[in-house]
Amino acid sequence: MLYDNVLKFHGTWRAYQKRVLDRTTKYMADGKVHIVAAPGSGKTTLGIELMKRSNKPALILAPSITIREQWVERIITGFLQEGYNPHDYLSQDIKNPKAITAITYQALHSAMRRLKGKLADEESQGEDEGTAPEKAVVSEEVDFSGFDLLTTIRKANIELICLDECHHLRSEWWKALEEFMKETGKKTIVSLTATPPYDSTPALWARYIELCGEIDEEITVPELVKEGSLCPHQDYVYFNYPTKEEKETVETFKENAEKMTCQLMADEEFAKVIASHQGLQNMAEAGERFLDKPEYLSALLIFFQQKKITFDQYLMRLLGVNKLPAMEPKWMEALLQGFLYEDSEAYYCDKVYREQLENKCKHAGLINKRKVCFVLNDKIEKMLISSKGKIGSIKQIVKAEYKGMGENLRLLLLTDYIKKEYIKSIGNPEKDTEALGVIPFFELLRRQDNQGLKLGVLCGSVVIIPIEAKAALEEAIGEAGRVTYSEFSGAEPVPYVTVNAVGDNHFLTGAVTEIFTDGHIQVLIGTKSLLGEGWDAPCINSLILASFVGSYMLSNQMRGRAIRVRKDYPDKTSNIWHLVCMKEKNLLVESAGDSDRAGEYSEDFQLLQRRMENFLGVHYKENTIENGMERLDIIKEPFTKSRITSINQEMLAMAANREVLKKRWQEALEIHEKMEVTTEAEVVPKESGYGLLLINAIAITVINIFISFLLFGIAFAILFGKNGNPSGQLAVLFILLGVAAISFAGYYGGKIVSFSTPFRRLKGIGQGVLNAMKKNGLLNETKVGIDVENVQGLLYGIGLKGGSARDKELFARCMNEFFNPIDNQRYLLVNRKKRKSIHSYYCVPEVFSKRKEEVQLFASCLKPYIGETEPVYTRTPEGRQLLLEGRIYAFANKQQRCLTKKKVKTALE
Repeated sequence: MLYDNVLKFHGTWRAYQKRVLDRTTKYMADGKVHIVAAPGSGKTTLGIELMKRSNKPALILAPSITIREQWVERIITGFLQEGYNPHDYLSQDIKNPKAITAITYQALHSAMRRLKGKLADEESQGEDEGTAPEKAVVSEEVDFSGFDLLTTIRKANIELICLDECHHLRSEWWKALEEFMKETGKKTIVSLTATPPYDSTPALWARYIELCGEIDEEITVPELVKEGSLCPHQDYVYFNYPTKEEKETVETFKENAEKMTCQLMADEEFAKVIASHQGLQNMAEAGERFLDKPEYLSALLIFFQQKKITFDQYLMRLLGVNKLPAMEPKWMEALLQGFLYEDSEAYYCDKVYREQLENKCKHAGLINKRKVCFVLNDKIEKMLISSKGKIGSIKQIVKAEYKGMGENLRLLLLTDYIKKEYIKSIGNPEKDTEALGVIPFFELLRRQDNQGLKLGVLCGSVVIIPIEAKAALEEAIGEAGRVTYSEFSGAEPVPYVTVNAVGDNHFLTGAVTEIFTDGHIQVLIGTKSLLGEGWDAPCINSLILASFVGSYMLSNQMRGRAIRVRKDYPDKTSNIWHLVCMKEKNLLVESAGDSDRAGEYSEDFQLLQRRMENFLGVHYKENTIENGMERLDIIKEPFTKSRITSINQEMLAMAANREVLKKRWQEALEIHEKMEVTTEAEVVPKESGYGLLLINAIAITVINIFISFLLFGIAFAILFGKNGNPSGQLAVLFILLGVAAISFAGYYGGKIVSFSTPFRRLKGIGQGVLNAMKKNGLLNETKVGIDVENVQGLLYGIGLKGGSARDKELFARCMNEFFNPIDNQRYLLVNRKKRKSIHSYYCVPEVFSKRKEEVQLFASCLKPYIGETEPVYTRTPEGRQLLLEGRIYAFANKQQRCLTKKKVKTALE
């Protein structure tokens, strides 16, 4: 046997790991094992064991050189038996494959294309536009010219491919991987990821599943905390307002937008040009033209109204409004975007006038890259996300965490840029450090009066440690390499030195991590590129995300650095800090046509919302584990300066009480002996047909009256029928009425009871959607049920009980799309008998919209719950007209879009 006596796991399997391994034979049946596991779950260890049990020569494909080397290191330290030379069994060179060969996806791509050059895990060190950021860190030279990869794979008899986090590959790497898999023939595939692309399009998801196979097992964060594989943790937010200079920049932009709006409203030439719009002459054409851009039509009509230009009232009905607001910068933005770029051919306008207006707006900073910006300016939003006000937030958080944890503090500060040019500021108090970057943060904290706090920097090109940690660093390096030191030449003595590697500096990452773990460094500052993924330091108990990444994958990976357990510190808890810059009230401008962004507080706040949608965590006050901003329940409007200050103080106080955090996790997890993560669509009961309740109530009342007649008649007959009293005839009449009532109840009662409450009607609609998914073969598992709960007041959550994570995500997406506002869907379900009723237009979810047969199947499954409807294809003239009507009358358009919520619940037995 290939791995007999060579590889054997040195540790003890945790319950969830054993569960996966016990099902290996079942998972291997289709030749593909697909495991989703949160960061810190030990999925690398699982992958190695799966390779060992397969007993086949294996190829590991990793996202980076750093992670590739971690695979090899994990095999050596966690599996390789004593007496065996790793070089005899392990390789990181595809030209020289061994029993287990580990390479990067980039190397695979280069080998497939027979390229020559440098492979690198890149780390950006620059920021400013127009300058090429430095690229460095881990790299290696390769030469695949003349190399035949496929022949090498066949000769090595490689039969198992392990894909580590393959879904976020660059497109050219993905193509090379697909080509490689096709050319090498059928192989056993082991796919491991922490972040499957649940939020991708159906086409991308199908492509992903085609390669990796259906997800066999998902190991979630709550399960890992319950098992003791991840520590209790919590997300905290520290807010700031823009600095004085930043505020002035925003105010100037806002003033320019308002000034330009007033100038254009007073410009008679502009009014003449806008009134010349050709598309408004034909109402049928107007409906078609403006179908996809209601905000543009709104802007036109608002302009016409204010300038007293007549227009057909049909256009108002098309918008579904009775009254128009006044002209504001947000509407002028939409109007100019159409006039200058997206609909320019519709206007009779002199070319010179158009160019002069465009240049005037550009000069005022209101146009950027053919995008009119009266509301949101990309440069300003980027400035606020990178607000220097966050520097003060970092100081306060570090000070509070050090006060609470003392010598036990192991804080990681992750940011996007190194800002190497600020090294000259270290030790020189006259030099400015007001910037967001590794070096400015280091000097900022060094200058702060945090007595005894030991700082460090770990980047690809810059390493800084305390002078007193030199001996510990050299001991950690051992024989792995050599270093020299450089002292700072500032105006004051600096008790820190930079560390310079002699030759390749890769060994420094592990050595600095070791002295950080041992306490020679208490606050480590680095970039997300080097330390945000793959790097492992279980000692971290506080994390500050001074990064602007909001994506599911990267934010999840960064957060995963802090939540690993520490074997020598079993009571570990972790605080994860998010920094958010808010606009002051007078700087807010509502945006046109997008309710999700209307009155937004900042792009930064939206980034926080996106992050929280991806993270499952314990509620601040309730014993629930869920995603979303709602669990951070002290973040509430109004966001005035006093309220922001109060929130920040509450955050610091909560973060200091780690015992309460640990207790809350315990109490939340104890509720569920066997847990599962459900994905719910949250729906307002009005959207599920709340208006039918009056009819239901009347029908139920009639049934009750008839039944009362029956009971009264029986009683009357018993009391008076024996004596031949004429009243007996009346009793017979009551009995007949009662029998009729029973027949009525038998025929209609079931449906009436089913729809007698919003809860029951919503559950019925959910059952219809679930039935359609089953009949269309969209479910991975069939043992599922509908779960509906009252979330808060008149808000209901509906999701699946049981099923795979993908089943739950897809069901919630279908429910969301069914209840979402009618926009430009391919198919609608329309009740033609009640075309002007608010309950007569329903959206067909995207997964059922590919073929007419699928739509008809969906309609038939929903018929018992929403009544007789007809599928309508909206890409025909009649269909477009019904789509327009639906926009006006559909009940969902009266509400905000549905939300999706993930929660931990007791699993379906």
